[in-house]
Amino acid sequence: MATAGNTSKTPSAISVHFSQLIYPKPLPTLQLGPVKDELGFTLSERLALRQAWNLIRSRERRIGQDVFLAFLNEWYWSIYKFRKGKEINLTHLHGHALTFIRFMGALIDEQDPIMFQLMLNDNNQTHSRCQVRAEYIGLLAQALTNYVLKELDKVSSPTLERGLQRLVEKFRSYQEIEVDKNKSGYNRGVSKSNFSLQRTTNGAPPYEV
Repeated sequence: MATAGNTSKTPSAISVHFSQLIYPKPLPTLQLGPVKDELGFTLSERLALRQAWNLIRSRERRIGQDVFLAFLNEWYWSIYKFRKGKEINLTHLHGHALTFIRFMGALIDEQDPIMFQLMLNDNNQTHSRCQVRAEYIGLLAQALTNYVLKELDKVSSPTLERGLQRLVEKFRSYQEIEVDKNKSGYNRGVSKSNFSLQRTTNGAPPYEV
């Protein structure tokens, strides 16, 4: 007999209790396709990016200058950001090109999603203070991607192409956030951009420093 204060359990209740602890246990949800990290890169994409940048580092100065100067020739107004008086500060220009390609390498090596986003935010905010919109940083990242794929044509792969394009998408996603902020209300940066655009159409060089 069960003593006072103890609850009696029927055999069926005991069997149900133990059946929850013993097999068969529910199988975990099957995820099809490659496993991605917290930033959306697959393991193979990460490996391909790091291997590619190991090759880039030995020639990063030349590649940075080639990409940056080609970009400035296409978006000619931005070269005025590197003007010192009436002359172009080539030392600053070449140093900026090298810094950007090293920044891309640092993003590839960074695995912490919080630090990754902080690095991206800091880079874009620094350029924003110089009236360089996130749109142009994304275009420069795409130009660098195209150059790297051409430079590493003999060792390139679809995995590397996907990894580089995913990296460019990180810049573009920041650009979309900035566009949403601008649409949400009045923004001084938009007014300055419109003013610069008006000056450009009138024949004056934009974004003077």
